[in-house]
Amino acid sequence: MQLNLEKCQSTRVILVRHGQSTYNNLGLYQGSSNESVLTEVGRRDIRQAGDFLKGLKFDAIYSSSLKRARDTAEEILQAIAPEIDSSTIHITPQLRETDLPNWHGLSFQYVRENFPEAYYTWKNRPHEFCMEVDRVSSPSSFYPAIDLYKRIRQFWQEILPLHLGQTLLIVAHGGTNRALISTALGIKPDHYHCIQQSNCGINVLDFADGSLDSGRLSAMNLTAQTGDRFLLKLSSASEGLRLLMVPSGTIELEKIEKLTNSLKDITINFSINEHIDDAQVITEQILQHHRQTVQLEVLQRDFSKVWQKAIETRGLMAKPAIAQRSVSSRNIATHQPLVTGLVVANDTAIKSMIAPILGMNASNKRLHLQSGTISCIHYPSSQLPPILQTMNNK
Repeated sequence: MQLNLEKCQSTRVILVRHGQSTYNNLGLYQGSSNESVLTEVGRRDIRQAGDFLKGLKFDAIYSSSLKRARDTAEEILQAIAPEIDSSTIHITPQLRETDLPNWHGLSFQYVRENFPEAYYTWKNRPHEFCMEVDRVSSPSSFYPAIDLYKRIRQFWQEILPLHLGQTLLIVAHGGTNRALISTALGIKPDHYHCIQQSNCGINVLDFADGSLDSGRLSAMNLTAQTGDRFLLKLSSASEGLRLLMVPSGTIELEKIEKLTNSLKDITINFSINEHIDDAQVITEQILQHHRQTVQLEVLQRDFSKVWQKAIETRGLMAKPAIAQRSVSSRNIATHQPLVTGLVVANDTAIKSMIAPILGMNASNKRLHLQSGTISCIHYPSSQLPPILQTMNNK
């Protein structure tokens, strides 16, 4: 299986997160430290990612200077073009991970339990999160998310003019990739945590005229090459509400059958589809393996109200990042298992679900939905922001 993309005359960037590292496996913050290295699982997934990208010709490859990303870039290059020397990879510290020096090597659970206020701010208001660092000369403070976004904007502004109309491969980190996608789409740092990046996840960004302002997201966090497909690991506990969204419209039968096979082993608790022929046909085809699924058809004008109600009845908020912190806040998702819903609607309706999560307007043309694909949103709880897990996954 290889990545098939529509031809384009614009500048195209394939963005990949490094393979699983030792700190990833242990659930530790690694930030911009260089102690974490690739695991055997990580190296296996990298080889699979390399095979997935074999059909593409890259004009240049950029990598973070951290070892786990450098090794990932080298192994991908070995898979796609073994005749090319790894010294051609452009190594840059601009692509290093978010700097969180006080938390390096600490577990996520430890930070959550021992620094609850700092953790809450980091998760819900990352643009306001400030870390105090003890320097040799004097104490100092900085804003990790803000600093990262500044660094990444500078990276884009430097490299895009050098590669007009070319195809680039960039290998970096979870946080760095979120910033790369966000700055390419005009998404602000306060939505830093609203984009999921899995190990070896693949993203596609197109820049119509080669400028940062022309960035468009064509695919996000593709993981089929590692065997994950739509059973993505949730960035939070397997709780809350997950929506699998399929754009309606004219779809070839082959694509519908492929979607049906991909979803047949996933438990789908309910479905919502527009009361139009294309949406009904797609929904019926997918649900042939899900006879217990509760089905609901709605008129187009009522669509946004229905899915918003589905979130509210789970005790989840569409924009929980603005919720006030309270230790005793009621969090229904914590006491209920994950509920998965299927949504089949026109691309405008689906964009109206995705865009607010990223702080974007639904009419924004920088999100490009494709027929025959699945996008996924996870609403973990009222205490954590919703997350776009994948977009245009096939």
